[in-house]
Amino acid sequence: DFIAALYSYCGGADMPHETKSSFQDRLAVSAMPPPGPAYFNARRALWWIPTQDTPRPADPSPARQRLEQMLSKEGAEEDDLIWSAGVERVWQGLTGGAVLKKRLPLNIVVKLLLAGWIRDGTWPRGEVAPEPDDELLEVDQS
Repeated sequence: DFIAALYSYCGGADMPHETKSSFQDRLAVSAMPPPGPAYFNARRALWWIPTQDTPRPADPSPARQRLEQMLSKEGAEEDDLIWSAGVERVWQGLTGGAVLKKRLPLNIVVKLLLAGWIRDGTWPRGEVAPEPDDELLEVDQS
């Protein structure tokens, strides 16, 4: 079982019968490696263990579908027309501390943040994120 393998990887003796425990609870009962890439990967494995109370995603609203459609276009994060067509308003809400009424997928949130960072100068226009360093790649493949 995939979840049991993840739990075992993180040092858990037995897979708990109740998977509703929080990440902090799982972390507290897991034998963790010393700080470093192995520790990072062990924490990530614990984080990815699903809980039984994970909400089922609702069908996307028309507004979310429109947002996803706009941000799915190549170079959408740098497109000023897309920015002014509604992305700016959502970005202002996210960065202003507004609580989302409905969940957004992480990939959409990342694109929203990147679009805002380009506008405020945090991220240079046309810049591409570097590839991960070799150390993390080696650990991920083991």
